Amino acid sequence: HREYADSRSSFTGASHGAVPRCSECLRQASDLLNDLLSQVRVDDEELVRQLRQESAELNFMLGEYYEMRERNLEYAVGYYGETLRHDDTHERSILALARIHLLKNELEVCEKQLMTLLRVDPANEEASMLMAELMMMLAAQGGRSDGGAQEYKD
Repeated sequence: HREYADSRSSFTGASHGAVPRCSECLRQASDLLNDLLSQVRVDDEELVRQLRQESAELNFMLGEYYEMRERNLEYAVGYYGETLRHDDTHERSILALARIHLLKNELEVCEKQLMTLLRVDPANEEASMLMAELMMMLAAQGGRSDGGAQEYKD
């Protein structure tokens, strides 16, 4: 990830900008948290839970940075996935992944992400709107995942 950010900043001539420095700090904090997580005792469940939550949030922020600022969806997907590795119900990451998959026309993967989110939060309006958009796209293409649609109706 660092190589991409570094090459991008040298390409734009903004090697010392505030935003790349902030993203570098987030990456360093994430690395430190991961090191700490690997050293903490497993029986200290509260500390492990707290560190995993912090790591999830840092990875989510990095995912947002790469998605919005760098327009690097591959890196964004990686960071959102890392977020879910630490917190498998992180709604904003699931939604971000669904949006990216929809954008990339990866409709089945998008549907799975939305189904996961709607199981976690059935009242999530943004997920419901994306699901409706997805169903329209699937219908327009003449194909649809009946299992997912039926599960959504239930």
